[in-house]
Amino acid sequence: MKRKNQWLLLLLTGICIGALSCKKEYFAGGNLQKGVFNISSYEFLKTKPFQFDTLVTIVELAGLKETIDKENVTFFAPTDHAIKKSMDMLNQMRYVESKDSIFIKDIPPYIWKKYLSEYIIRDKYLLKDIARYDPLQLNVYPGQYMASYNGYIMNLGVRFSDYQGTKDVGPRTVIFTNIGDIGNPLNISSEVATSDLQTTNGVIHVLNDNHAFGFSSFAFISDVQDYFQ
Repeated sequence: MKRKNQWLLLLLTGICIGALSCKKEYFAGGNLQKGVFNISSYEFLKTKPFQFDTLVTIVELAGLKETIDKENVTFFAPTDHAIKKSMDMLNQMRYVESKDSIFIKDIPPYIWKKYLSEYIIRDKYLLKDIARYDPLQLNVYPGQYMASYNGYIMNLGVRFSDYQGTKDVGPRTVIFTNIGDIGNPLNISSEVATSDLQTTNGVIHVLNDNHAFGFSSFAFISDVQDYFQ
């Protein structure tokens, strides 16, 4: 009788585990989010100082606070780590040239606005609203071309993946690509780590830490260096 009860317990445990695994949802590169927050996108960034303290400063320096706080936009948010990567590269180059380091506050607002505007798309785009992207089948799944807040051409796409041999049911990753000129595209892509953070005025998708601010650090650095010539 005791042995029978043990087998029954194992069977019920297996059913429970199976039920939970069937409901499992995936998102590559970070946390799956279904968060709806009763604050603006700007206010949300301020609640996460560890990730976005420097970003909030740049938003303010660029004169884009009202945009992130009140306008209906989708913001592909670079983390402070991404900003630090580009700033470190800038100052390493200046060190080699025997020039003084440059700080966030030293860079003119128009440069911050130029590059930060590339991360902002008008209107709301959740993961479900973004077209499929497959770099191996671009004629079938090209994603979707969009104009950023300053008119710069970007591409949004969702990359599908397989899971345990079943096609297209694995993690889905939002890809955000800097295009610029369609005739001569840059095609610098970054992956989203956390998606679909819904605020009162928009959507935030957080880019992963492999990203460097400006997509091309060299373009950002070149603009800053030109200003300080």
